[in-house]
Amino acid sequence: MENEPNKLPYEENPESFGRWFREAAKDKWEKYLRGDEKGISIEERDTMRKFLVEQGTKEEIESKLDSFGFNLLADEALREEVKAKRPDIKLDW
Repeated sequence: MENEPNKLPYEENPESFGRWFREAAKDKWEKYLRGDEKGISIEERDTMRKFLVEQGTKEEIESKLDSFGFNLLADEALREEVKAKRPDIKLDW
């Protein structure tokens, strides 16, 4: 089950940007979602956050939220951004 890719809310074809991004930035993307941002530039981090909010799966968003730990301001900011831009994603509060 862990080896299955995250279920996306849309069909992702081989030429899609989302598929390319997840494959091209695989290691950094996984580190970013876990909260390990060492070796990730500010520009890369900002790009990943934008991608997360615009095209991330619910599981990816929840993974990033979990990485915040007790950083309630970061958690709340991401939740509000997702709520505003992605009404299709319902997060547990």
